[in-house]
Amino acid sequence: MSRFFKRFYIQAHAISDQGNVRTNNEDNFFIDGHVNPEPQSGGNMFLENMKLNDHVFAVCDGMGGESYGEVASAMAVESLNEYYSSIKKSKSIKLGMIIDKYANYVNNRICKMVEERNCYNSGTTLAMLCFKDDYAFPFYIGDSRIYLYDGFDLYALTKDQTLATEMLQHGVYTPEQAEISYDRNKLMHFLGEDKDGNGLKITAQSPIALRSGMKFLICSDGLSDMCSDLTLYEVFSDENEDDYAQRLIDLALEAGGSDNVTVIVIEIF
Repeated sequence: MSRFFKRFYIQAHAISDQGNVRTNNEDNFFIDGHVNPEPQSGGNMFLENMKLNDHVFAVCDGMGGESYGEVASAMAVESLNEYYSSIKKSKSIKLGMIIDKYANYVNNRICKMVEERNCYNSGTTLAMLCFKDDYAFPFYIGDSRIYLYDGFDLYALTKDQTLATEMLQHGVYTPEQAEISYDRNKLMHFLGEDKDGNGLKITAQSPIALRSGMKFLICSDGLSDMCSDLTLYEVFSDENEDDYAQRLIDLALEAGGSDNVTVIVIEIF
């Protein structure tokens, strides 16, 4: 990576909504050193015109029902706040190691909570973008997603870690079958899965060189289950749209809003 960095600016808008069906919100978000201030009712936070230095954004989707998913996702963002300074100060080459350390810390906290509350299971997804040295570094576990709109096309930077995805990879499902299968909501990997302390590794994608005009989306499956990739592309390719995050939330709710929905839209300029 080059030592000579361009001067970019960044703005981000994070919104979380309970949706039309759920009775509580088990999603959560972290936006550059700020934990969602009102996770149960939703949450809305906007940061604008910041010089691009070292930034961290994340969406966490807690596992539902009686499994204290809202507690697990809160633990993830609160713990990320504890690691925020270390992530910001880290050299890019050591970033993955620090993220893995953070993930195992969260995993152990969740497993301890499960034992203390005597519940069956608990956990949360994590989709995170770190910005450093004019690059974006994607990390994830579970089925929360990260997308990039580069001004021309929309790219998924993550792959759902679900049973449906595994069945698709093994030829058991066609893409169409995987899309509608109940297995698409069965997580194979998440924070809280490693009950034996064997060590958890976050999936890291290749860093992305930044360009002015790029837009990144981090979202829970409350958005991706309601809105197709084509719909997302149409939103981001609309140059007249003045609030991409709110537009995506509105579309998810209009499509049914069957789950909590959380989005962070990050714009580079």
